[in-house]
Amino acid sequence: MTHTLIVTAVVLMVYGAAAATVLTIYRTADVKAPRLARMESDAARRLVAGSLDQVGYRRTMAVLAALDDVAHPLAVPGPPRQDDGPATR
Repeated sequence: MTHTLIVTAVVLMVYGAAAATVLTIYRTADVKAPRLARMESDAARRLVAGSLDQVGYRRTMAVLAALDDVAHPLAVPGPPRQDDGPATR
């Protein structure tokens, strides 16, 4: 039992260190990032820090995705034309 707890603690520390490193990289990389990217980064930091639960994080990401969809709508190409060559099936 003790061995399992020690291994679990070590794994959690490794994942915590990795998450902190990734967040540091994102923090330095998005100095000039748009507002939505900063809000997303902030939500991820709060999730890792424990000040935001998973439900709140998902809600935040859904709101940010909706705002991003308004700001940058996804353009989907139309069906292939006859002269584009054989269609993929």
